[in-house]
This record gives sequence, C-alpha cells and structure tokens, in this order.
Amino acid sequence: MNALIIFTVRLILGLAFGIILIRLFRPEWGIYHGAGAGLILVALAYGMSFFRKPKD
Repeated sequence: MNALIIFTVRLILGLAFGIILIRLFRPEWGIYHGAGAGLILVALAYGMSFFRKPKD
C-alpha cells in the first residue's frame, strides 16, 4: 500500500483509540488530551515499526 494511505489509517485509528482510552480512564479530561494521546500512539506505532524492520 501507499505510505500516505498507511499514515492516514494509522492517524485515524490512533486518534480514535486515544480519545476512547482517555474518555474511559479520565472522563474529566477534554478531547484535546485524547487527541494528544492518539498522536502519541501513532508516533509509537512508527517507532516500533522502525525498530522492528531488519537493517540491511
């Protein structure tokens, strides 16, 4: 798949899961905290894929 499509899917899913997780565990926090958590999840996904790929 195209790298832009993969980024878009990861971004949408990361933001959705980040918002859901924050609303579950910290309901008093706002939507911006959830979006921040989602961005952290996306960054962690890219970081783990970087370290998982074998080096040439």
